[in-house]
Amino acid sequence: MMDSGDDVPLRVSDVPMPPGRQSSFGTTGDFVAPSGSRIDPLHPAGYYIDLRAKADSPHHPPVWWPRMASEPRVVVAQWALGCWEHYLAGDGDRWLEAARWAADRLLEQQHRDGPSAGGWTHEYSYRHTYRIAPPWMSGMAQGQCASLLVRIHDATGDERYAEAALAALGPMRKRVSEGGVAGEIEGGWVPEEYPTQPSSHVLNGAIFGVWGAYDVAAALGDRDADALAREGIATLAASLRLFDTGFWSRYDLYPHPVANVASPMYHRLHINQLRAMTSISTDARFAATADRFEGYAGSRTGLARAYAHKIVFRTLVPRNRWLAHRLPWSPKEAE
Repeated sequence: MMDSGDDVPLRVSDVPMPPGRQSSFGTTGDFVAPSGSRIDPLHPAGYYIDLRAKADSPHHPPVWWPRMASEPRVVVAQWALGCWEHYLAGDGDRWLEAARWAADRLLEQQHRDGPSAGGWTHEYSYRHTYRIAPPWMSGMAQGQCASLLVRIHDATGDERYAEAALAALGPMRKRVSEGGVAGEIEGGWVPEEYPTQPSSHVLNGAIFGVWGAYDVAAALGDRDADALAREGIATLAASLRLFDTGFWSRYDLYPHPVANVASPMYHRLHINQLRAMTSISTDARFAATADRFEGYAGSRTGLARAYAHKIVFRTLVPRNRWLAHRLPWSPKEAE
């Protein structure tokens, strides 16, 4: 693990739906929202990405509420964070009520003890791209759930939400090989959106996960969470160069047959996330990389190369579940 000392520049101030499931707004990865406009680095207020596009109504349960044993946590957390953003925008208390309703569902479903303590497990196999068998946890889900819970705690004063947010960081400290979601890039800690072996290092999921640790530290004054967030921010800044192809951003660092460049949607999300990172870190690499990625997005040549690479990638790593796990180079299921 990388040292998480005070020299780290920190201003201390897409889990997919299960097979066959879609919400009213589609899958978790079919939109791009801007960087948040109500970010307070001293205390969690607005979220880093404005997720109001994920919440078109405060009615709860929402019309897409999945009727299954294990709801996809990212969908629930993002919908609730979108409701929270509506509430901050002055759209009424009903949006806060909806966000709290979702937080209560997460409290009910969080593991209290055992090897998965503090986590939310997914009880379905991942469909393609990676080989993941249930039960599994996601660093992105852990982080976004924690971000939601500290905000609901702030609004209500109910300590249950604070306790659950602190507990959510437990699996984020536990290595993937031990059943957690902690990964490592060049000696530094990052949360893994997908607990694969070898590590997948999904960029957008790692950033969302680190934001969860930062929010717990800022909201609750927890020193361990602060150290974790500092390390995560430092690791992300140091590893951004690995996600830069010279013409586009990479979605992940998994050793696929060919590099998995980001779709245009995820490339834009990377830019917006990196812009938001500048609100909680003074590290110049976040803004510089966002500027570089922005330049790629404005280049017809860069866009054409990205599409070409994506076509090749999806030919070799198809979304078809049967093919994705049967080609000679397909990832093997982790034991």
